Amino acid sequence: MALTLASCAPTYVWGDAQRVEKRLVEMVPLGSPPALLITTAKQRGWRIDRRNTYRSPTGSKTYMHDTHLDCRSKGGLVVPVLIEQYHAPFATAVESMWLFDQQHQLREVCVRKTVDAL
Repeated sequence: MALTLASCAPTYVWGDAQRVEKRLVEMVPLGSPPALLITTAKQRGWRIDRRNTYRSPTGSKTYMHDTHLDCRSKGGLVVPVLIEQYHAPFATAVESMWLFDQQHQLREVCVRKTVDAL
């Protein structure tokens, strides 16, 4: 099983959402500008959902708020990014929500994994 996953997804998406968040913040540290997220996303093949990127008042709920209780706007850009999709053993998507403040600094990253089992 581990060998199958190793061939399908990068190691930074292994484990639970909190571990993935920690690894993502190592790649794009808190306090970073959106430009670093864009550069990192291009280098790693992540897909930024530009159609659903928006600005939101501080404390506004995001669509990830239901699965990640602290995932509320920080007053700036809210940027959804698909980190990875793989299909072994089930179709799995690793989604992230990058929350910037009004000064364009990254304040939080929320992650959720969705699995399309039978």
